[in-house]
Amino acid sequence: MEIFRNLFTSSQGLFWGIAGILGITLLIFIHECGHFIMCKIFGVRTPSFSIGFGPKIISKKIGQTEFSISAIPFGGYVEIAGSAEVGQGEQKEACARDEGSFAVRPFYQKFLIMSGGILFNLLFAYLVMVCVFACGLPKSEFLYPLNAIPKIETIETGSPADKAGLKTGDLIVTANETPLNNDTEKLLGFLRDNGGKTISLLIERNGEQTLFNVPLETKSAFGKNIGYLGTSFAMVTVQGIPFIKAIQRGIELTNRYIVATVYMFKYIFAKRDMSNVGGPVMIIKATAQGASKGLKVFLLFLAIISINLAILNLIPLPIFDGGQIMIYGIEAIIGKSLPDKARLAINLTSWGLIMFLFIYVTIKDIWRIIAQYIPK
Repeated sequence: MEIFRNLFTSSQGLFWGIAGILGITLLIFIHECGHFIMCKIFGVRTPSFSIGFGPKIISKKIGQTEFSISAIPFGGYVEIAGSAEVGQGEQKEACARDEGSFAVRPFYQKFLIMSGGILFNLLFAYLVMVCVFACGLPKSEFLYPLNAIPKIETIETGSPADKAGLKTGDLIVTANETPLNNDTEKLLGFLRDNGGKTISLLIERNGEQTLFNVPLETKSAFGKNIGYLGTSFAMVTVQGIPFIKAIQRGIELTNRYIVATVYMFKYIFAKRDMSNVGGPVMIIKATAQGASKGLKVFLLFLAIISINLAILNLIPLPIFDGGQIMIYGIEAIIGKSLPDKARLAINLTSWGLIMFLFIYVTIKDIWRIIAQYIPK
């Protein structure tokens, strides 16, 4: 009980916890808006739009759509007429085959409607990243090393930096005689590509410059061997840049996060390594922590989660948008719909797999929290 008292007795902690839940709800709303707006573009009916599952708390019909907020906030759906899916509410028009239904539309429209949620999640991430660059980079690990200078902040005991005699507060001026110009990203790229080699670092300490020869080690990160120095560098607040330049930098950073996220999912599936995977409890906890650090960091964290949500929905299981697109693609190729029993069996199987994974990662999340309070 002491664990839960520490987690929830603070009114401030509760406030940030609610902020975290609202943040995740916002991403779900954005995702479902993508499906909804694509349906409206192509004239497909949407009988209901719900944020959350379970009993309805608030409900109002606007036009042909009944909008509602339900009791369980972790999820949401847009009911699309003529598109029967497991977990999509009552689905009063799931079997509709009239002109305004999804079922009679050509594949390209089905593809765009199903892709709408993914596209909107990515669009949200792009917009946030652009705004962050325009308004200035905060001190956040999510932007590291873009918001850091090559001034050593911490040194791991026994690391190459420690053995070479480097100290906290040292400013690295050059690497192998190449000027860094306070560019930490450039330095980290250099270190990453020189694992196992001895490099020369020009260090500025107390106004004097000294050359250090440092034998780098290597370590494995997501299946790759990279150079290892054993230091972290000081983060700083970076001033905003002109909006046109911010658009370019925001797009570049979002693209990098997308590529990194795809690589991470690929690594998890290839290696079957779930050690670093967090479930809903850890996601809400991390989102709450992001909210407590200010609006910029909060939105930045939501943008990263939004990218993860978009990539997750590409997985070809019918519970995800990617699976739905795959099924409609198969139907377009064979020229007919899959039998209802086959579709239901596929949907139920995928739901069962995801629920098993959901329970597994939730138990892991709870154990991680409990383990912090167990004496070692």
